[in-house]
Amino acid sequence: MATIEPYETKAGRRYKVQYRTPDRRPTTKRGFKRKKDAELFAAQVETSKADGTFISPTAGTITVSQLHPAWEHGQKQLAPRSRRNNASSWKVHVQPKWGNWPVGKITTPEIRKWVVELQESKGRDTVLRAVHVLRSILEVAVEERKIKTNPAVKIQVKRETRARRPYLTVAQVDALADGMDGDQYRTLIYVLAYCGPRINEATALLVEDYDRTARRLSITKAVKGPGEIGPTKTYEQRRVPVPKFVASMIDGLADGRPHDAPLFTSPDGHRLDADNYRDRTFKPGLKDAQAAWQAANEDGQRLPTLTPHALRHTCASLSISAGANVLAVQKLLGHESAAVTLNIYSDLFPDDLDEVADALDQLHTRSR
Repeated sequence: MATIEPYETKAGRRYKVQYRTPDRRPTTKRGFKRKKDAELFAAQVETSKADGTFISPTAGTITVSQLHPAWEHGQKQLAPRSRRNNASSWKVHVQPKWGNWPVGKITTPEIRKWVVELQESKGRDTVLRAVHVLRSILEVAVEERKIKTNPAVKIQVKRETRARRPYLTVAQVDALADGMDGDQYRTLIYVLAYCGPRINEATALLVEDYDRTARRLSITKAVKGPGEIGPTKTYEQRRVPVPKFVASMIDGLADGRPHDAPLFTSPDGHRLDADNYRDRTFKPGLKDAQAAWQAANEDGQRLPTLTPHALRHTCASLSISAGANVLAVQKLLGHESAAVTLNIYSDLFPDDLDEVADALDQLHTRSR
C-alpha cells in the first residue's frame, strides 16, 4: 500500500507519496501541497495497479523520436508508396516539431495549434498525412504504456473547397492523345480515358493481360515501387472492356511481342515508370496539346490541366454519358463499392428528384 509522509521545504509543508510499481520498484512522488491531494494520488495509484492500467509517472518522458523506431517497424506492412509518403511526412513535418517532445507533455490544444500553422502553407492532404503520422506514433506510446490516452485522436483538419474535377470531352481526349510523342503514348491516353485503370495499374499490364478475342484488359496488379509489383489499390481484380478503336491500337503494341513483356515500355524497352512518364512525357505532351487546342478554338474554351490519374474521371464521365449505371462504373474503375462511386461522381449521375416529385403527384391524383 502507498504511504503518505509530510516534509518541510522553504515554501512550507509538502507531502510525498511512497509506493511500489507493479514490478515492485519503490517510487516516490513529491510536491503535494495538501494531504488530500496526496491521498487522492495514492488511491489512484492503487486502483490503477489493481485494474492493470498503471502507468509510471516517468514513462511519459520518452520523446517522440525515441518512439519512432518502434513505429517505423510497424510500417513494414504498408505498401511501398504509403511507407515513402509517411517517412517523408515524418522527416519534413513531424520530427522538426515534435521529435524532442516528451510524449507526456503533448496536449490536444498544442496539436491543434500546430495543425492551424501547417494549414496556412500546406494543402489538406499534406496536413492529414502529418496528423496521421503523429497520431500513429502516439498510439505506439499508448500501446507501450507511456501515456494513457492519445491526444491526437480527436484532431480534425478543416476541409477545403475542391476545384471541379477535370472531365475531358471526346474531342479533348483526342487532342491530348495527339499531343503525345509516339503511338505507344497516344494509346496509353486512350486506355486511361476509355478503360479507366489507375496509372500504376496501366504500367503493370503485360501483353498477356490483353485478351484480343474478348477485347478485355485484366487489371490484376499495380506497380508499387521501383521493380515491385503488388495487388491493386483495393485488392480487387477486374476485367475491363476495351472499345474497338482502342483495341486496334493495343493490337499494334502487342503484335510480335512476348506474352510476358510489359504492354507499355520506356524508351529503353523496360517497363514504363509512372513518375518518369508523368514528368517526361505526359506534362510536355499536355502542354503541346493545350497550345494546339487553344489555337484551334477561338471561343476561349481551354483544355484543362490534369494528371494521368484524372483520366479515370474522364472515363467515368464518358461512361455515364453513354448510359452506364453506377454498378457498371464501379466495376469498370475497380472501386470497393457502389457507394464509393456515388460519393466521387454524384455530380455526374442524373438528378432524379424531379421525376420522383412528378411520380408522387401522379400517385396523389390517382388516389383522388
